[in-house]
Amino acid sequence: MDYELIRSKRKTACIQIKSDGRVLVRVPNRMPKYEIERFLEEKREWIIHNQKLMQQRQEQKPEVEKLSSKELKLLSQIAQEKLTIVCEYYSKLIGVSYNRITIRKQKTRWGSCSAKGNLNFNCLLLLAPEEVLDYVVVHELCHRREMNHSARFWALVEGAMPEYKTHRKWLKEHGSELMARLPDQEKESQVYYTYMLECSDGTFYTGYTNDLDKRLKAHNNGTGAKYTRLRRPVHLVYYEEYPTKEDAMSREALIKQLTRRQKERLIEDDKTRRGKGH
Repeated sequence: MDYELIRSKRKTACIQIKSDGRVLVRVPNRMPKYEIERFLEEKREWIIHNQKLMQQRQEQKPEVEKLSSKELKLLSQIAQEKLTIVCEYYSKLIGVSYNRITIRKQKTRWGSCSAKGNLNFNCLLLLAPEEVLDYVVVHELCHRREMNHSARFWALVEGAMPEYKTHRKWLKEHGSELMARLPDQEKESQVYYTYMLECSDGTFYTGYTNDLDKRLKAHNNGTGAKYTRLRRPVHLVYYEEYPTKEDAMSREALIKQLTRRQKERLIEDDKTRRGKGH
């Protein structure tokens, strides 16, 4: 049986069947392979049954009109203007700042907020009701205070938008219909990061990733690099964005060769540039 294995600090194992039939198996970090295989064998009938259900749902989905490249380009341009205005309004209401706003064509995410305050939004939000778009903006801006989904985070969201649960529910129920309008050949936007961390002992660690927030959490919970495990907590002091993994890896290798003073200068220059932004 093909499956994707995800280890974490959880205490129990669970199985998730994705809409395309993929099997995700989430297990504790130290769960041995033989126990995972036994767990899957016990759940085999359940997995097959639910994969068939997912297949039936996909087959029963009505055909949707795909957006053309020209329509997507126009949608992205309008989204940039619209979301700039909405972010400006809600950032003042919530009392936070942010850096760049980037519009993407994605099949899995509506928005994201990086550790340095860069906001990414899906151009397809323009096809949703206006209040739903507003909710996604509020959601990401609240991550500027809380980079998690804790009770404190949701309290911030509710403070800025008391009816947010209604809009969140709409997105869960109808979001896939909007995502389906992306052309099949449309590649989901991907960003790779080269980053530097300052460790608790004052040293710098350099790495690359395609999920900066997730990687930073891994370094701080001891599942990141071997170097950072004994030097926690760490915090992000610098990063750069690249369109390919190879570009990010090449830049990582170059930064590793810099002296400490050169790395410090790189960090200071970046702070100066960001200080001139939003």
